Amino acid sequence: MTQQEDAACDADPMEADVSAVIEACGGDPRTAIRALLVEQLIQEQRIERLAAALSFGYVRGQIGVICGRPTSPTS
Repeated sequence: MTQQEDAACDADPMEADVSAVIEACGGDPRTAIRALLVEQLIQEQRIERLAAALSFGYVRGQIGVICGRPTSPTS
């Protein structure tokens, strides 16, 4: 890293992360962007799987607290 890049990293902590990602991709910004897009896709797929795994009753708000006692889905 050059002195100018070091100064930018000190001013904005995210710049250090940007530099680290580019360095990890061999200094090629296109490869860094591609890697980040692939990671974003993976995270979106994880979110979709977690959302699908949620109980439908929980999502509708059928499970909650009444008079300080937890309710069951059958009550």
